[in-house]
Amino acid sequence: MKLELRTEKLNKIRKMNKVPGVLFGKSVESTSIQVDDKELKEALKTYGKSMTFKIKLEGKTHHVYIQHVETRILKPQDIIHFDLRVVGASEKMSALIPIILLGKEVFFDSDMFIHEGLNEISAEYLPGHGISKIEIDVSNFKLDDIVLVKDLKIPDDVVLKADPEDVVLEIREVKLAPEETEEEEEGIEIEDEEVVEDEEE
Repeated sequence: MKLELRTEKLNKIRKMNKVPGVLFGKSVESTSIQVDDKELKEALKTYGKSMTFKIKLEGKTHHVYIQHVETRILKPQDIIHFDLRVVGASEKMSALIPIILLGKEVFFDSDMFIHEGLNEISAEYLPGHGISKIEIDVSNFKLDDIVLVKDLKIPDDVVLKADPEDVVLEIREVKLAPEETEEEEEGIEIEDEEVVEDEEE
């Protein structure tokens, strides 16, 4: 992602199909930047908001991650501002990694459903490492299948900050609430009539 120093007004930058942003961190002064809209979206797609990557600005290389993006309320695909956080080479970083379920459409209109215990999980890693998401293919899962934190497949250099026995997901049976029978309904009507008679006495 090719960064540039921001010198123009915001409206002019956006007309150039660029997105204004801020580069900041412990080792750098807060700096106004801009980047091509397409490049930013590609970086967001590739790295998400958790993976670090290298950028160059005025001849200096930094490890960064996209900490925040601001979008238009009615057009969430339009990014109007972003924050890049610089991290040191030996500085551990923490992020919430989203858990993505693949093949879950097989449970649509099924007598089973996916009970999600976690849809994201906290992780810790060094710059240059990390993951943008954790994918689980559930297309072949059966009733009572369960996935725990310790079952997740992640790189060795990523540490999950959660109990290994925590439930990520479980396949459960859909249970419908029992319907009231005619006898139960008649019983309720009889009780109501007796109450009315007592009140008249």
